[in-house]
Amino acid sequence: MRAIILVLALMMLAASCAPAATTLSDCAGVVRVFGDMSSWMSSCFVIGDGSYVLTTWDSVTEVISKDTKQTMRFPLFISAYTGQAYQCELKAFNKELNVAILKLPVSGLPAAPLAQIADFAKAAYGTMGQLSDNDVVGNKWPTSLYAITLDKSAKPPKLGVSQWSADKVFITDIGNYKWMFLSSVDPSDAVPNGAMVARDATVVGMYVNKLVVTGGKQDVIYGRCAMAPEMARFCGDSGIDTASLYEPPKPTAVKAKDADAAFQLCCRIYSQIGARRPALALQPATALAAARPQDAQAKMALGIAQLGAGKADEALKSFDEATKLDPKLPMLRTNRALALAALKKTSDAESEMLKAVEESTADPRPVVALAEFYLANEKTLDKALEYAKKAAILSPNSAAAELLVGKVEKSRKKYQEAVNAIGEAIKMSPDWWEAWYALGSTYEAGGDKTNAEKAYRMLLDKQPKNPDSYMTLASFLGDEGKKDEALELIGKLKALNPPKEVLDAAQQLQDKIEGKKPTEVKKPQAK
Repeated sequence: MRAIILVLALMMLAASCAPAATTLSDCAGVVRVFGDMSSWMSSCFVIGDGSYVLTTWDSVTEVISKDTKQTMRFPLFISAYTGQAYQCELKAFNKELNVAILKLPVSGLPAAPLAQIADFAKAAYGTMGQLSDNDVVGNKWPTSLYAITLDKSAKPPKLGVSQWSADKVFITDIGNYKWMFLSSVDPSDAVPNGAMVARDATVVGMYVNKLVVTGGKQDVIYGRCAMAPEMARFCGDSGIDTASLYEPPKPTAVKAKDADAAFQLCCRIYSQIGARRPALALQPATALAAARPQDAQAKMALGIAQLGAGKADEALKSFDEATKLDPKLPMLRTNRALALAALKKTSDAESEMLKAVEESTADPRPVVALAEFYLANEKTLDKALEYAKKAAILSPNSAAAELLVGKVEKSRKKYQEAVNAIGEAIKMSPDWWEAWYALGSTYEAGGDKTNAEKAYRMLLDKQPKNPDSYMTLASFLGDEGKKDEALELIGKLKALNPPKEVLDAAQQLQDKIEGKKPTEVKKPQAK
C-alpha cells in the first residue's frame, strides 16, 4: 500500500514539474531588429527542436534606400511563452521565398509542427492567370492565423496573440515555389507579416504580405503565404533536421507564472533601447531584473538602461552580475566596456573591448564600439580608422559603417577621404539626415564653405520638417553674414511649433545673429 502511495506521489510530482500542454499560440513571439537608422518589431514563431525561429526576410531587413537593403544578422527574439528575450543569429534567408531562419542560443521552446505536401490534397490549385482575374478564386479550406499584435484598447496597451480565420485557399506556382493565397480573412484587421497559418494544430504556411487585385467592380484581396513544405525544404537545405520540423519534440521549457508580465516588460524595454532612448527603459528594466534575478539578459538590459541614464557605476554592477550568470552572453563584454569607459577606466575598457572583438570575429557591433572608443582620443585615431574600416567590411551595405569611416577621417583632418566615405554613405541612404550633416560639417572644417552650404541646403531639402535642419543652415548662414536668410529660416522653424527647448535654442541663435546679448533665464523664486 505504501509503495502504491509513493508511486502516485512521484507521478503527481512529475506532473507538476512537467511543462504544461502547449498550443500554437505558445510558439508565437516577436523579433526585435536593431538597424542602422531604425528599430522595429515583427511576428515570428518557433520551429524544429525549439531552437529555431521562422520569420519573413523582410522582417530582418532594413531598407536603406530603394537601391540598398541590409539584412541584420543579430536580432532579438522575445518569447510570449517564457517571457524571455534571447539574442539570436541569422542562420539563413531566402529572398524569393521571403523566409528567414534565426538560431536561438537555447532549445526546448514550444515549436510549431509544419504540414507536409499531402496535407494540401484538398486545396485548390491553379494558374497565376486565374489569380489575376477579378473574381475570388479558390475552394473552401478553412485556416486560422496567429500572430502577436498590440491591443490598443487595453489600458495600458498590451501585446498578445491575436487570431484570424480564412475560409478559402488557392495554390499556384510563382517562380521556383508554390504559394498559398488566402481569401475571406476575418476580422479585416491587418495580419502581421510572419503570422502562422494553421489547420487544426499544424502550420500550413506563413503569412508574407497582402495582395490586392484591381481592375474589377471591386478589389479582390488575398493573403500571400509561403507554404510549409517549401519552408521545410529550405530549412532542410540549411541544415535543420526535417524530422523535427514535422514532429517537434515535446518542449522542455517551462512556462512561468509571470511569463506574460515579463513578455510585456521585455517588449517595452527593447522598444526604448531600439529607439535610442535607453534611459526610458530604466523602470521596466528594473522591474524585470527584480522579477527574474537569474536572467542574465535581463541584467544586461538593466545595465544598458542605467548607462543611458548616466548611472555608470550601477550599470557596471549590473553587467558584472550578468557575467556571473552567463559570461558568454553576446554583447555583454562590449556593454561592460562602455560602462568602464564612462567611468574613465580607459585601460580596462580597451582591454574588454579587444576581448569582445576577439571572441566575436564575425559580429560588427563590438568592432564599431571599439572604433568609436578610439575615435574619442586624438592619439588613437589610426586605430579608430583600422576598426572603422573593419566594420565596413563586415557590413558591406551599412551606411552607418561608411559614415563612421568618414567621421574618423575628418578627425584625422583627411578631409577628402572623409568626403569620399560620407559620400558612400549618402549613396546608400540619400535621405539620411546625419550623413548630410556630416558632409556639410566636413566641408566646413576643411575650409570649403561653398560645398558646406550646398550640403546644409540639401539637408533642409531632405528633411524639411526637422527643426535641426533649419538650425544648422541658419547658424551657418549667420556666421557667413547672410543674416536676413538666416532669420527667415528661424522664423520658419518657429512655425513648426517644436518643443520648448528647441524654441529656446532658436531664440538664442536669433539673438546672436541680431547682435543682442543672450537672454538670462530667471531662476524660479523659492516659495
